[in-house]
Amino acid sequence: MPTSARPGPRLRRRIATSAVLGCAGLLVSSSMTITAHAAGTDSGTPGTVEPRATTTERPVFSVPGRSATVGKDDRAQARVAAAVAPAQRADFDNDGAGDLVYRTNSGHVWADWGHGGTAVIGSTESQVKDLLLPGDLTGDGRADLLTLTATGALRLHNGEFATYEGGLNGYTTLSKGWQAYNKLVVPGDLSGDGKPDLLARSTAGLFLFPGTGSGFGTGIKVGGAGWGQFDQLVGADDLTGDGLADLVTRNSSGLFVYPGNGSSTGYPFQARIQIGGPGWLQYNQLVGGTDYNGNGTADLTARSYDGTLYFYDGTGTGTFQGRVSMGKGWGVVTQMAAAGNQPGFGKQGIMARTGDGTLYYYDGTGTGRLSEKFLVGTGWDRSAVRLTHASALRDDGVSDLIAHSTYDGRLYNTAQYAEYDEYLAGGSKLYNRVVGPGDLNGDGKGDLIARSSTALYFYAGNGDGLSMKGRVQVGGSGWSQYDKLVGSGDFNLDGRADLIARSSAGLFFYAGTGRASTPFAARVQVGGKGWSQYKTLSAPGDINGDGIADLLASSSAGLFFYAGTGKASTPFKARVQIGGGGWNQYPDLH
Repeated sequence: MPTSARPGPRLRRRIATSAVLGCAGLLVSSSMTITAHAAGTDSGTPGTVEPRATTTERPVFSVPGRSATVGKDDRAQARVAAAVAPAQRADFDNDGAGDLVYRTNSGHVWADWGHGGTAVIGSTESQVKDLLLPGDLTGDGRADLLTLTATGALRLHNGEFATYEGGLNGYTTLSKGWQAYNKLVVPGDLSGDGKPDLLARSTAGLFLFPGTGSGFGTGIKVGGAGWGQFDQLVGADDLTGDGLADLVTRNSSGLFVYPGNGSSTGYPFQARIQIGGPGWLQYNQLVGGTDYNGNGTADLTARSYDGTLYFYDGTGTGTFQGRVSMGKGWGVVTQMAAAGNQPGFGKQGIMARTGDGTLYYYDGTGTGRLSEKFLVGTGWDRSAVRLTHASALRDDGVSDLIAHSTYDGRLYNTAQYAEYDEYLAGGSKLYNRVVGPGDLNGDGKGDLIARSSTALYFYAGNGDGLSMKGRVQVGGSGWSQYDKLVGSGDFNLDGRADLIARSSAGLFFYAGTGRASTPFAARVQVGGKGWSQYKTLSAPGDINGDGIADLLASSSAGLFFYAGTGKASTPFKARVQIGGGGWNQYPDLH
């Protein structure tokens, strides 16, 4: 991309076509097939993209005690004919044992019944932020699936064809507006009326939405802001054997069970019981709501930060037997159905640009590490274009690479789907920083922040990745004190996108407010002058699988990973070095 060239339509097309990018999706926009090019292979031509593979080997699981005959019988018709209880939650093949459903880093949603599985929702149809297990809401004797989109649509997927590839692509939208809540949970039947209920948590507290049998009724507030202490809320079904659903929660002290009390109009739980200590913090996702080994009691699964999946056999009295490994390699799963974490969504990796304009992509592994590097393309001249690797501007969860032209100041979305769009926003040549942290105004759509030497501006997203709403000034010249502004996702677990800023005085945290006019709360200093040792800071999204946004920093010593804690006052755990001196080749990490 010659710096002397006038960036007319031809150059703009080169910018666009050089970005079939895709953090497990950015490179698989549309139906394009991508093949791998590791570092050091064909370098490509300026302004073009070297495609890479985004298909990851699917992990497998094994549940101790699961019958060898499981999977051989489909009992759906017998259930309906006998008018008995429908399939248990998560038993999609009707063999009497619960199955695993999950979203992978490719965007596909898989159903796995232990002896095989299939992609039940394709990546292009997905738009899945979270997955919930309600049981049978359609009355056909089949377990159904609920999915939640980033823009707050709650969708019902009929489980009739869940054993077929793409069998859950179709859906009915039950309701909208759920982006106001940071976590939805279907614990099962809390009231004893035989209908699954829904719990939703926001910064204001906990709300109960009684089940109607085919959906959910009007919400009732049943708890206050104290429910924000829990980083995991797991709809566990009936753990205690009394016929009522229970809720499992986790905070820094350990694991708790809240037994259901049968109420549908008031507080739905008995007094909580602690059933585990801080050792449960070793897991990034806790998953419940079904009987995985078919012995008649609800169980729990837990995934550790190294990607190992564990099985906890329920006793039927509110506790669990000792853990047993179910398999390794589960870091590629970005979200398990019925998992208790707030789902990470919109970005799971980084772009790295060398001084000569060669651009690489590193995928997140779900274990706090990065994949091998993949060549995106060459010719990304640093003097001609500034880059921003933004959290998804569409609700498909695929991050976008935004190019800020130093010639005309405009912002371009370089994704393939935007190839024939003129530009994303008018922008300004005065901008020295553009950030795409995610949803800042509470509508579930990805937004942008742009800074000049005199002001900070907010661009609300339209949700299509092709245009932004008109800019609104939200800050003054004080923002020019920061040499780094980064963010991608939720650092403090309130469901809103946040921002990290660095000045000579240290590191500062700006919590998102959900308001377009004032998108950030007052800053909180979270680090001292030691943060000046880093040449680059980058917000990769969630790369260790717990749903909390993380941070990367590079210095002459290498690359360091700061795992998010979910706490505004201390947003990061102790650093872990994940790369050596080779990272010095990158003046830009996005």
